[in-house]
Amino acid sequence: MPSPGSAEADPESFFAWQSAADTPEEPFFGMQSEASTLTGVALGPGLRRAALVCVGALVGLGVLFWGALALYFAYRVFFDSPHVNPDMPHLPDARPWTAFYLVGALWGVGVGLFGLASRWRPRLLLWCFCCLVTAFFWPAGMAASAVAVAWRRRDLAASRRIVLVALAVLVAIGGPVWRFAAPSSTAEPVAVGSDGDLLGTWRSSSDMSVVLRADGSYTAGALSGGGLGAGDGVPASVGMWDTESPGGRSGVRLQIEGDLSHSVWFDVYKAGQDLVLCASDDPANPCQVVLRRS
Repeated sequence: MPSPGSAEADPESFFAWQSAADTPEEPFFGMQSEASTLTGVALGPGLRRAALVCVGALVGLGVLFWGALALYFAYRVFFDSPHVNPDMPHLPDARPWTAFYLVGALWGVGVGLFGLASRWRPRLLLWCFCCLVTAFFWPAGMAASAVAVAWRRRDLAASRRIVLVALAVLVAIGGPVWRFAAPSSTAEPVAVGSDGDLLGTWRSSSDMSVVLRADGSYTAGALSGGGLGAGDGVPASVGMWDTESPGGRSGVRLQIEGDLSHSVWFDVYKAGQDLVLCASDDPANPCQVVLRRS
């Protein structure tokens, strides 16, 4: 006869014991077994924790990155000259445009620190990471965050939700207007209507001067510009000038002593409301030499 402690004496106890034996052990930090740890298979929550740590590390690095940019943009806004090129004093002030990116850098630092300080909740940390990555387009991230708070915080009063949604709309509209409606802070190439728009005396900050006359002749002193090699220059010259419009933009060609093969080229740019003549041997910096009409 089976003993009282055997499976035959208590079938229910037997199945309960068998079920407990078949149940896997409770995972330790999401790792099912040592084999799973070594092979990297079925890490479960452990893998999620590793991903969370990686995202947190990226957020920390992002905070440092945006912090450095915030210092740079703050210097440009509060301490730098309003005009990058002193030869073009009538250009619009570039500091309001730079302030847009200063706000984005501060937003990136703030949202990153908030994510790191919020007990590393996965969804919140991932949201902060996305906002940090897109901080250059901070109106989108800021507006989406305001809407998310209004949607998920069920305990907020209706009036506060309305305020958050209104703030999101204001930021979503006002941010792009601030960025894209700002006047250009650099000179832009233009096409002039006629040669008469270019007549007069043009001077540079280095005492170079060019006088363009209506009869097509010019007189220049200490001439340098496009078409001349590095360090080359013409102390003084006379000759003929004409305009050309390659690619829909105007330019002035000075034929030194009337020789087309020995000529200097200036592009016509507009700086604010003023026309300027620009020359350069570097396409990335088209206005190394700038002549303004005096």
